[in-house]
Amino acid sequence: MEEINSTFKLLEKTLPDYETRPQQIKMAGEVYRTFLNKEKIIVEAGTGVGKSFAYLIPAILTKNKTIVSTASIALQDQLVNKDLSFLQKALPLKFSYAILKGKNNYLCLKREKEFSELSTDFMKFRQWTIETKTGDKDELSYVPEFWSKVCGDSDDCNVVKCPYYKDCYYYKHYRSLYKKDILVINHHLLAFDLLSDFNLLPFHEQLVIDEAHQIEDVISHVLGNVLTHSRITWLLYRLRSLKISVDHIFEAVDSFFKRREIPQHAFYPIPEDIIDELINIHSVLSLNNVMERLDSYNEEELNDELSDKIQTTKKYVASLEFTINEFIEQNDRNKVYFVTGNKGKIELKSNLIESDKHFLTLERGFESLVMTSATLATGGSFFFFKQRLGIRDFKEMLIGSPFNYSKQTLLYVDRGLPPPDKENNDIFMKESLKVIENLIKASKGRALVLFTSYKHLDYAAEHISIDYPFKSQGKMPPSHMINWFKKTPNSVLLATATFWQGIDIKGEDLSLVIIVKIPFGSPGDPVYDERCKRLGDRWFSDLALPSAILMLRQGFGRLIRSSSDYGVVAILDSRLLTSSYGKIILSSLPDLKISHDISEVEKFFYQHK
Repeated sequence: MEEINSTFKLLEKTLPDYETRPQQIKMAGEVYRTFLNKEKIIVEAGTGVGKSFAYLIPAILTKNKTIVSTASIALQDQLVNKDLSFLQKALPLKFSYAILKGKNNYLCLKREKEFSELSTDFMKFRQWTIETKTGDKDELSYVPEFWSKVCGDSDDCNVVKCPYYKDCYYYKHYRSLYKKDILVINHHLLAFDLLSDFNLLPFHEQLVIDEAHQIEDVISHVLGNVLTHSRITWLLYRLRSLKISVDHIFEAVDSFFKRREIPQHAFYPIPEDIIDELINIHSVLSLNNVMERLDSYNEEELNDELSDKIQTTKKYVASLEFTINEFIEQNDRNKVYFVTGNKGKIELKSNLIESDKHFLTLERGFESLVMTSATLATGGSFFFFKQRLGIRDFKEMLIGSPFNYSKQTLLYVDRGLPPPDKENNDIFMKESLKVIENLIKASKGRALVLFTSYKHLDYAAEHISIDYPFKSQGKMPPSHMINWFKKTPNSVLLATATFWQGIDIKGEDLSLVIIVKIPFGSPGDPVYDERCKRLGDRWFSDLALPSAILMLRQGFGRLIRSSSDYGVVAILDSRLLTSSYGKIILSSLPDLKISHDISEVEKFFYQHK
């Protein structure tokens, strides 16, 4: 692996702050061999290994076309604008790269022309449409509410037959991708490529799936379905513009989706009365008659724009017909069908229960595959991860973190609080808040508090009493919250969901991570509940516990992001000490000192002044 070693030595000379990490070079060597031998491998790379360079450099050295898939657009941007940009300047190797996002991230020229709204926001938006060269919504300082009506939509896209195809922002960018060496995408696009029988991405040689612990749920989501108020009303407005009578349908559609009782949480199965009303909506829409009416247009007499409008509308009608029938029949045993609420309207959704067969199809679509994350193993084994995705015959590699957790970190586990089970939940919410306040006082702010439910998060945000500035999730976009946190001294973030993973805050800005409860899956989540039900007596050992361990490790990993960082991770769930599974969870964390006394937390921070 001389090429790997010499390339990393070059980085040492080029990058002043670069630290030689044997773990990184070891991973890079194995990834390089995997690519050369057209094999497949799972690599857990602990926090600080520098896994992005450890797979990007081998990809560059092989000179083969590589797809890199990560969990979010924010991480895509980081790989492109930070990592690949640096490597292109630092290495004497010629290579090209690009980023690709879904169509809904780009302005659609046709749909923007069809849309009109006399508002200040729209006038401001129109000015952007005149000036933009890319049509990428990330150029906007805000995302307008009407974005979904003017962005690209696969159901309303006629590709090369569209009169705007030549100037289309998405396809203009897409046509340039075939010449690129490395293409950075997100997991949703990877799943849509699978859904399209591998006709979406421009090449399928080498694949890297970073943040691979999230791929199962993304496949489950993308290969599911959704029926919303906006999806139907968009079609009604389109049909009205084609002089097809639909005004009598709006009231029935509004009545169906804007019900008196909007669910606070997802629930399943879908009640029979909702299915009966959906059957009625299906009848009122009379999509077969709509299709006949659209077929009656004489193509030869239409101009290009009207012809495209007819063709894409037919495509949209067919897609909607399929979706409505799926929710009426609910005959796919590998899907769970459920109802949820969003902005005062119900939505019907379906997700895959098991993603293993679809993942098998995905991995067979590429010549070589690297799956990596900081958290893939439980108890030092990839058994759970492989079982969930049906993985066989992959090489395996477990690389620990280069950080010295025993010196850099203190683990505080509270043993005085009641266990946060159903019987004690309200008491736990109140009493844990006092502990959170005392811990934040000890750290002088600089804290991320991770909750497992919005109910507990909202309670804490309303009742917390601290001398430091704080914000709670939901008040602003996540990226804005993180920027606020970095710029505001001694600040505190109260968060849940997305903040458990993918947050990278180096230095003293973040010195305390509080994990309020062990992050077991939420009862009431239809997909999780159905997975548990199918496992029978094994639901806890085969799903609930290993899932919680991986999420806990993700939360733990938010704290130490460099060899100079220090801080405290506090877990307020006493079940870590009293339950039979507590030792299993603790053994999955790095070897470090454990304390049960807040005075020791105060002492730790005093010593690291």
